[in-house]
Order: sequence, then structure tokens, then C-alpha cells
Amino acid sequence: MLSKRCIGGKHTPEEKLINSKVKWIEANERKEFEKEYKQIINEGIIIRSKKMTGGGSDWHISLNPRMLKKLYEKLES
Repeated sequence: MLSKRCIGGKHTPEEKLINSKVKWIEANERKEFEKEYKQIINEGIIIRSKKMTGGGSDWHISLNPRMLKKLYEKLES
């Protein structure tokens, strides 16, 4: 998401992003991914909001522009 600049008002469907990341990993790795994903949502690094689309409403996510410094620190470690 960072490389595609999905920051702030620019968002992407949550289901599309998660499916693209977990389709190649095993079940135990998927549980670890989901745990870390929930953690970064709770920390406020990822903004999750309900958006209206053509087929109804879906969850969309974007990076929190106020937390970019914290995100870069996490990526370095």
C-alpha cells in the first residue's frame, strides 16, 4: 500500500488486499498475519472504513497519514 501511495483519502478494498497476501501462505502463517493485521489496525496505522460501492458497501483501508513516521520505524526493524 505504501508503494502504491494509498495514504489518507486514497483507499483500496480490504478483501482484495488480504486475499492477495494470504493466498500463498499456510494456515498457521495466516493466523499470524491476521493477528498482526488486527494489531496495526488497533494501533491506528491503517484506517478501516465502510465505503459504498456499486454492489453495496465494503470495508476499505488506507494508511493513516499521521502515523507514517511510526510505519517507517516498523519497517526498519
